Amino acid sequence: MNVKEASISKEQQDILDGLSAEQKFINPKYFYNHRGSKLFEKITQLEEYYPTRTELGILQSKSKEIAELISPDSIIIEPGAGNCTKIEYLLTDIHPNVYVPQDVSEEFLQKSAERLSERYPWLEVYPIASDFSDPIELPEVYQHFAKHVFYPGSTIGNFEPEDAIAFLKEMHKLVGSNGGILLGVDLHKDNETLHAAYNDEQGVTAEFNLNTLRHINQILEADININQFEHHALYNSEQQRIEMYLRSKSGQGYNILGQSIEVAKGELIHTEHSYKYTLDGIEELAEKSGFELQKNWLDEEELFSVSYLSSKN
Repeated sequence: MNVKEASISKEQQDILDGLSAEQKFINPKYFYNHRGSKLFEKITQLEEYYPTRTELGILQSKSKEIAELISPDSIIIEPGAGNCTKIEYLLTDIHPNVYVPQDVSEEFLQKSAERLSERYPWLEVYPIASDFSDPIELPEVYQHFAKHVFYPGSTIGNFEPEDAIAFLKEMHKLVGSNGGILLGVDLHKDNETLHAAYNDEQGVTAEFNLNTLRHINQILEADININQFEHHALYNSEQQRIEMYLRSKSGQGYNILGQSIEVAKGELIHTEHSYKYTLDGIEELAEKSGFELQKNWLDEEELFSVSYLSSKN
C-alpha cells in the first residue's frame, strides 16, 4: 500500500469500492446530508408521494389504539428520526417518559429536539447524533423503562429481506422482552401508483437522488459531474421492489484519490431499493426476528400499514 492509499479513510474506500463494483452502487445513507434531509422533507409533501400522508393519516386516526399497546412508563426510540414530526401524532396519547431520536444530521436533529422540548415540556428528549448503522446506546438511567422503537416511513423496505430481519433482531435486543416496535410498511400495490411516487413531475425525487453525488463529492474531495447523470426509477415486479439508480448520460472517467473510476454511457449506479410487503410478509418478518405481530392498522385504500410488533418473552 502506498502513502496515497494509506491516507484514504474507510468511508472513502467504501464509497470507491461501490463505484468500482460490477454493479456500481452508492449506499443510500449518502442521501442524508443536511440538503438531502431537506429535500426528503419536500418529497413527503408531494401529491404523488402517498406513503407519508397515508401513514400520517393512520397515526392520527389510530393514535389512541396504538397508545393502548404502549405503556406510558416508557421510552420511545426513533432511528433515523429526521425532523421528528411523525412522533408528534403519538406523544399526547402515549405520553412516554423519554423520546430518543437518532439521526446522522446533527444540526437537523438538534433543531427538531429543541422544537419538541418547547412543545412538550413534560417530555425528556435525548437526541443521539450518529450514523444509522451505529448501535444505539442508552444511558443506564433509562434502562428501567419499557422500550419501544418507532420506525415509520416504510424505511424497513430499503433493506434486503434478510437484512430487514437482521435489523429487527438488533431492535429486539435493544427493547428486550418487555417492549416492541411500531413499524411503517409500504404495501404491495399497482405499478402506476408506485411509478408516480418515485418519479414526481416537479423532479424533487430526481434532485434528492442526484444529491448523493454532491454528498460523496464532498467526502471524496472529487469532482464527479452531476450534470452528466440523471434520475432513473422503476418497479421490479418480480422482486416487488422499487429500484432507484443514477444513469450516466455519457462515458465518463475520474481519478479519485488515486483510483480510476470509469462509467459507461447508460450505465446505472444503484442508490436505493424499496421492497413492498404483503400483510403475510409483515407477519413473517416479525416471526423471523423474534417479535410477535399484534396489530396492523391500514388506510381505507390499503396502501400502507402501521404495524405493532411486540417482543416475545
